[in-house]
Amino acid sequence: MQISRFNFQNNLLELEDTIDFSNAELDHNHIRKIENTHVKVIAHEYDDLITMDVMVECDIIGVCSYTLDDVPLHLKLKDSLEFSNEIEDDEDIFFEPKPIFNLDPYILGLIIASTPTKIVKKGAKLPDSGKGYRVLSEEEYQKEKAEKKDSRWSKLDDIEL
Repeated sequence: MQISRFNFQNNLLELEDTIDFSNAELDHNHIRKIENTHVKVIAHEYDDLITMDVMVECDIIGVCSYTLDDVPLHLKLKDSLEFSNEIEDDEDIFFEPKPIFNLDPYILGLIIASTPTKIVKKGAKLPDSGKGYRVLSEEEYQKEKAEKKDSRWSKLDDIEL
């Protein structure tokens, strides 16, 4: 989605578009796919500052934290972005010096930030144990750790002084 500073009429610009994030580089342990991304932007221009209200609605294929299966999610989010063509001291204002700039990376960042980091598929449970591992509670782990001898020092027990 391209934003042009020349398209503002009476300091207002409204845009609505569908964005394709099929080629976006994603962390496939968090989000596998972003589909059907519909974006609505209402922007206001004040001299060198542009403020935007961004509404995003999309379908996401996330990853279950327990089973690593695909989990479909529907995401609706609303956020505000600010852009300036001058370097500002405020870290919340993005610097875009050109009169026409791409909004897609900012929208992708909003989607990634709004997606839960822990997604659990309905009915999924943590495994109890398996080949080469076992699941312990914190109390069980601490008890085993206290009872375990350090084998590196066991040879010293045989020395008579």
